[in-house]
Amino acid sequence: MRVVHYCQHVLGMGHFFRSLEIDKALKEHEVTLITGGSPLSVTYPEHLQVVELPPLSMDTEFNAFVTYADDGTAKPLTADDLSVIQWQRTTVLMETLQQLQPDIFLVELFPFGRKQFSFELMPVLEKAKRAFPQMYTVSSVRDILVEKDKQQRYEERVISILNTHFDGVLVHTDPHVVTLQETFSRTQDITPPLFNTGYITPKPHCKAPEEIRAQYSIPANQPFILGSIGSGSVHPELMVNLVKASIRLQDLIPHTLLVTTGPFMDTASQQKITALSRTHEHIRVTEFIPNFVDHLSAADLSVSMAGYNTTMNLLAVNTFGLVFPFDQNREQRLRSTHLEKIGAVKILEKDDIAPTVLCSLLQQYLTQPPPQRTAPVDLGGAENTVRMLEQLLVEHG
Repeated sequence: MRVVHYCQHVLGMGHFFRSLEIDKALKEHEVTLITGGSPLSVTYPEHLQVVELPPLSMDTEFNAFVTYADDGTAKPLTADDLSVIQWQRTTVLMETLQQLQPDIFLVELFPFGRKQFSFELMPVLEKAKRAFPQMYTVSSVRDILVEKDKQQRYEERVISILNTHFDGVLVHTDPHVVTLQETFSRTQDITPPLFNTGYITPKPHCKAPEEIRAQYSIPANQPFILGSIGSGSVHPELMVNLVKASIRLQDLIPHTLLVTTGPFMDTASQQKITALSRTHEHIRVTEFIPNFVDHLSAADLSVSMAGYNTTMNLLAVNTFGLVFPFDQNREQRLRSTHLEKIGAVKILEKDDIAPTVLCSLLQQYLTQPPPQRTAPVDLGGAENTVRMLEQLLVEHG
């Protein structure tokens, strides 16, 4: 099976790493990942071919395109520059498909999202049946969709594109937790087959928890707290306040704190975290942890944003997490609310991340057993995605 996988991340890294887990599971097949977001330092699996489109991303309000300078800072684009980049991207995308002639064109999020990238996707989709008659086009979408100002018009547009141009929809959710119907009311009008794959998350595989703790010289009886912020592009104050809370907590409960800032955290916040932690040996700061899930498996407690990937990582390693939802849209809070009900996480509100309050919460969850999870969650989404794509080809072969 030859698969071309399109993934465009625009602000954070969650979409990219979720897609990468699918590609890792496709190791027995020919896979090409087409990506075009801000550059990331990633080690790709050997079987994966990568095509990088000229980078485009969105500003934090999702209103305008930006690109990235060599130092990693975002910069706005003139209309002329944007037009050139769009033409370059569309050309590379079309030529890649023409060259590879894939069996599956797997499109992450579109048409449920990434409307701004219709300029390159719609020409491919409109020509697909003629130019790539053997290719099956499949949408790959997470469990929860962002709300829209004109929801009825949005759903009509999505239905029209899906029913005209797509051969299947993969929803990366466990319907016992969240169904797509909760945030997209017209699932019954989708004519291509729709599959719930289960949630996607890597499993620990590189190092045992004891090895991670030894790496940081953490005594066996000392708590280990892991603070993570995803890309670092939103709410850096969570990690700043976690460092302040940890400094307070150290006199009450000696512990080790490892904080990640993410590759896109603003310089001022990074400098503040570094300055605060410089004289406290129990605090370690890093930008990015490649084997994040292994570290999470070694942690006694996690403090993080409430994104899809991080919350599923918590479930995969059975580590309890204090999670802070990004409330610009409903996605993170809705999922976290479901997960809190089954005892998997504790939601942090804005007042909870004040250093004194957060210190008390850390003390509470380090000195008493965390809630018992009351329901299992299907975390086999990557492997199930491969099986479903194989099944789609067989049924249409």
